[in-house]
Amino acid sequence: MKKWLIATMACSGLLLASCSSSPEVASTENGRIRQDEFYERMKTEKTQTGQTFGEQVLQQMLLEDILENAYGDQVTEKDVDAEFEVEAEQYGGTEAFEEMIKSQGMSVEDLKETMKTSLLVETAVKEHADFSDEEIQKAYDDYTAGSRVAHILVEDEATAKDIIKQLNDGADFGELVKEYSTDTATVPDNGEMDLVPGKTVPEFEEAANALENEGDITQEPVKSDYGYHVIKLIKAGEKGSLEDERDNVIDTLVEEKMADQNYILEVISKLVEDANVQIADDDLKGAMSAYMKPEETEAPAEDGTTEDEDADADTGDKDTSDTEDKKSDESKEDSTEEDAE
Repeated sequence: MKKWLIATMACSGLLLASCSSSPEVASTENGRIRQDEFYERMKTEKTQTGQTFGEQVLQQMLLEDILENAYGDQVTEKDVDAEFEVEAEQYGGTEAFEEMIKSQGMSVEDLKETMKTSLLVETAVKEHADFSDEEIQKAYDDYTAGSRVAHILVEDEATAKDIIKQLNDGADFGELVKEYSTDTATVPDNGEMDLVPGKTVPEFEEAANALENEGDITQEPVKSDYGYHVIKLIKAGEKGSLEDERDNVIDTLVEEKMADQNYILEVISKLVEDANVQIADDDLKGAMSAYMKPEETEAPAEDGTTEDEDADADTGDKDTSDTEDKKSDESKEDSTEEDAE
């Protein structure tokens, strides 16, 4: 009994030694968290989606790799920076945008990586979309060419109304931009910016597009999540022919596709299929289940058996029949010998 206990203790010691050899991830006064423990927890702890944390992380890594391999040469760092600047304008400038990012527990680098992935998905959608002539014509008919506008962004409605009064009394728009606007990104340009369809908040775009003549100013403050805007039309957009505007029109159609989650799933699934994803760890097999077709299983026959089982049954019947025939032949031979005697 003692020898068995000693052997068990020795074995436990070996197991502990094996665990302690795993690289350390973190530690407290109460102990250490090892890499293998951490990895095991990642593979077992479920998220709200039903996947484990490990499956979610692996899915993200695989998708980034697949998209980068397919379209990485079409999305440059310059493209990402431009997208970042467009987003920053909606938050009152780069400084305010970066503060907002930090308050969400993210870094600028993290957000730019997310933006790059989004641009890669957009590129994939654009390449796979096959728009009909009818769709393009309708989109062109609904298309509004981008204008050049200027705005003053303030925090309260009363200030915005006072600015509108000053402008109606002849005040210079650029001077009021410098004095009041909290959108630091557009202040150096007297509040001016290109009104690109779909790139500003809906309230802003709708109010700006309602201005008919160059020099017109919104007569009521335009409220958005960022404050109150006073908008001036600098130059109305000139809509070219369908041939001239074709790329812009297709971009608007792609934006609609980007809002269709089922279509995005279809596009990404095709890329995943072409990439021939192989997951070696059985515990993480579900990482790409949303994008991969389920493995085909053998359809059961009408009586509930599979084709293989039917084949085995047929073989079994044949074997039994052969055995019975053999026994019958042997019986005949015995009978013949008895008659001869």
